[in-house]
Amino acid sequence: MYTIPLMNHRKRKIKMKLIGKIAVVFGTGILLVCVIIYLFDYRKPPASPSENWHAYLTEREQQHPLAKYWYKITKPDSVVLESLRKGPIIPSDMLAWENRLELSNPGYQKVENGWCLLEDGSGYVAVKTFFPNATAKMLDWWFVWAQQKENIRYKIWYPGAHYSMAEIDTPNTLKHPNGKENWGKSRFPVEDVGLGVSQIRLDFVPPDEFGFNEEPDSTSIVTVRVGLANGLFKHTDMIHYIRPVKGGVEMRSRFWMARDLEPMSGGLGLAAFLADNQFIKRRAMPSYAPKELAFHCATEYSQLAGFLPELYAVYGPKN
Repeated sequence: MYTIPLMNHRKRKIKMKLIGKIAVVFGTGILLVCVIIYLFDYRKPPASPSENWHAYLTEREQQHPLAKYWYKITKPDSVVLESLRKGPIIPSDMLAWENRLELSNPGYQKVENGWCLLEDGSGYVAVKTFFPNATAKMLDWWFVWAQQKENIRYKIWYPGAHYSMAEIDTPNTLKHPNGKENWGKSRFPVEDVGLGVSQIRLDFVPPDEFGFNEEPDSTSIVTVRVGLANGLFKHTDMIHYIRPVKGGVEMRSRFWMARDLEPMSGGLGLAAFLADNQFIKRRAMPSYAPKELAFHCATEYSQLAGFLPELYAVYGPKN
């Protein structure tokens, strides 16, 4: 009369052992993946203790000659703000990544100021900023000078949202002896783009890595891969196409957010491989991220446009 209960007990015991073995194998696999990611994908960012992150100017910075620009606020153009406030654009009106080279065409696209969130969890941002009395050369200079030596250079770009900046050579990247000074550099800004204060990594690359084979005269193309500060993966592709217009230059900025989560230079790519799917994208990137980035971009570059020519005259090259 004890045969059936005894058999059931043995079956349960065998089943539990099997589940235990599966759990051990699964746990070991996860641990192994984590170890590989840590050893081959993880890159420790430059030291930037959070206690040194200040949105305000320190007492020492307030005495700096650049402090006046922190208090000189230039707001975005009302037309730009009105466009961004209308809400998300129709995805079919965005510039698809595959068509990014159209930025070099004359004229304008259907949407120069707008943002949207796509069904797969990715996002898109377009912003156009006019820089009166400025040149592409001034902006090339800014993208080097502003991100070196002292945090106040970065803070005046967006008072209250820019905290600090650090720079290193991009890992495993060839030198560009005849290229621009910021090619092959990784920047680590601490800022708040509307998602909370955090540090990110910006890898500046030659435009030909984005498919642009040449820069027309008086034009500059800034191409950047944006990713996690720890280098696990790239999450955003960024292009600033700067061209001359009457009275100055205009910067046409484009961001493709979470289009592809790809390895950053110096990494194996396992973390990116595991994260590059709709399940992760939809949970990792807030639905309001494209909108916040659009307003952040419009604000920081309008701020820069308000003082760049004056700043360049004082701190730029004297030749």
